[in-house]
Amino acid sequence: MKRFPASVKLGAQVLFELSAENVELLDLRQISGIVDWYLVGTCDSSAQMQAILNELQKAYKQAGGEPASIEYKEQTRWSVLDAGDIMVHLFEQTRREEIALDELWSKAKKILLEEEDFAEKKESKAKTEEFV
Repeated sequence: MKRFPASVKLGAQVLFELSAENVELLDLRQISGIVDWYLVGTCDSSAQMQAILNELQKAYKQAGGEPASIEYKEQTRWSVLDAGDIMVHLFEQTRREEIALDELWSKAKKILLEEEDFAEKKESKAKTEEFV
């Protein structure tokens, strides 16, 4: 696995654990004076997007990172969480295609992230019980 800052690892872990799709990282360090990273993911619904935002905000706060601010309006099908050196963009699929961040930031290095590099492996705790 490539080396990424803790903020990227934490964000990617949350996105993968809550089933975001097409998770991509844009490295803006050489082209932006505002933010180092864009972490981008696709959500199936506004409910999934809200769940991911809530978990991201909690995770960054627990990690002692920058206070995360969120811009989210359900009707836009796009949300942004700002956590200092990283901004996490969540889209519903059609909105992601319309906005095309990777084209807007075409000079950014694009890194397609793999779930197995970030998601914690959880063993099944299901137990079978016998009925008497």
